[in-house]
Amino acid sequence: MNDKPVQRKGRQYFDTVVSPSHVTFDDGKEQWRNFPWSLYVEARWEYAEPDFLRIEIGDHMIFLRGHNLGPLKQAIEEHTLLRVRSRPELEEDRANEPDSFVTGIVFRTAAPRPAKGTEGQQFEFNLMG
Repeated sequence: MNDKPVQRKGRQYFDTVVSPSHVTFDDGKEQWRNFPWSLYVEARWEYAEPDFLRIEIGDHMIFLRGHNLGPLKQAIEEHTLLRVRSRPELEEDRANEPDSFVTGIVFRTAAPRPAKGTEGQQFEFNLMG
């Protein structure tokens, strides 16, 4: 008798298509938001926090927390992500270990960017009085 668990291919709990014009984020409890890819600024994923992604689109920040986010990170990088919904209930089930899913989404307004031509400028302050 073989007691070794059967390995299965991981499921991706997000939708992708070729060349979507927009991307939709649904936090599963308060709101879903739809953004045009044309306003995409940056996505950040840090090796120290592999279960956390930060995406900047226009003047909005979208923070994603989840499990096995590599495939989602790739879909963002390739601009093929169409929609993702927070699925916190998947986190508790060990059977979902090979899957890629988001457990939380938070929306914020991004900090204003410096005016063009002001990056790297030094400011002088009179500290003597």
